[in-house]
Amino acid sequence: MPHTGEDELIRLLRGQDALVQEVYSILEEEEKKDDILRAVVLSSTKPCTNVLTGIDHRLVFTLDAIRTVCIKYRLRFLPAGRFKGHLPAEALQAIRRIEAGSGAPLGGFMVLASAKHFKLRDCEADPMLFVPMGGDEYYLVHRWGRDMRTTRAVFGWPMRSWGQLAAVVIVLAALVAALVPSAWLSTEPRPAWFSLNRFALFICVTLFLSAATSYAWLAFFGQFSKEAWNSSTFN
Repeated sequence: MPHTGEDELIRLLRGQDALVQEVYSILEEEEKKDDILRAVVLSSTKPCTNVLTGIDHRLVFTLDAIRTVCIKYRLRFLPAGRFKGHLPAEALQAIRRIEAGSGAPLGGFMVLASAKHFKLRDCEADPMLFVPMGGDEYYLVHRWGRDMRTTRAVFGWPMRSWGQLAAVVIVLAALVAALVPSAWLSTEPRPAWFSLNRFALFICVTLFLSAATSYAWLAFFGQFSKEAWNSSTFN
């Protein structure tokens, strides 16, 4: 009898080991499928029109809407083949759900993200994965990250065009000139706040900030958001 119990325990342990090995095999197979799908997405460079069925139409966006978002938050909208960030498992699951509902594989993947997430040709934070539907319409497959914050829109406002950048320079120069004490600008005992000296200071500060901004722009930025939103180059 003791031998019979021992044999039963051994069979039970072997059965559990076989179950564990089967689970490992399934997980390895799923991981291989994920790697293949991730490689397909991250090698996507050619345009493609996808026919999607059973989708959430609230996630369909026009190219003009995407362009507006890119300009507002200083983001790029480029083929997924240029994306160098991590593609999360949730994005792969979203792709599979859409492919299962449409009955066909997806292609022509596009990513909306900040420039640092792309392999730009001459350069060294919310990625959003899209697929084209034709007619300048794109379907949002998955979104991750935190690049579309209010602070990014605020700090990116001067980078939208020359006019907005110049406006910021002038406003900053005016603030500096306004905050300088009148005693620093005149030898009179009780000088008036507004004087030619303060206006001259405003002109000097404007010229200084304009020169510094031009140097910094050419050295570190190079493109305004209206031109850079779909550009594959850094400058």
